[in-house]
Amino acid sequence: MLVVDDDRTNRMMVTYRLEINGIHAVAAESGQQALGIMRTESFDVVLLDILMPQMDGYTTLELMKNDPALRDTPVVMISQLDEVDSVIRCLELGAEDYLPKPLNSLLLMARINGILLRKRLTDMEEDYDNQLGVLIEALNTAEKDAFDPESLNPVADRNDRLGECARTLQRIIPAVSRHGHP
Repeated sequence: MLVVDDDRTNRMMVTYRLEINGIHAVAAESGQQALGIMRTESFDVVLLDILMPQMDGYTTLELMKNDPALRDTPVVMISQLDEVDSVIRCLELGAEDYLPKPLNSLLLMARINGILLRKRLTDMEEDYDNQLGVLIEALNTAEKDAFDPESLNPVADRNDRLGECARTLQRIIPAVSRHGHP
């Protein structure tokens, strides 16, 4: 997780809260520094302060959402600004959430855990889709008599229905090919 706040005390407090909850946190003191860090390291969530000198949180968020490498990183905006217009602006710019300062530790962790859960589910769905693509490719190669049963090993190693399907295809396709069935 990346914590971006120009106030050293706030950065340290939030980082500490995250660390005691088992979440590794990296701190940045400006939007510019945060963007540089994000271009070399990926983060599951970014906590981004709005009120910062030089480049404020709005601009940082906008630059993130316009960068294909960063746009999918969930951002939680944090600020002492408690104006509805500020919340709306952040959400319109693509923030996942908005939390007022001072941060409530329980609320912070609940929101972060919710975002991390959604991210894990999305990652699992992408992985499942990729593995399904491997199965489809194997079926396409079998149709052309170019099937290699070992091409399904990464999927067959799974302990779920997709793995079971891959193991079945590894058995059936060579048998069907040997007997000359279409």
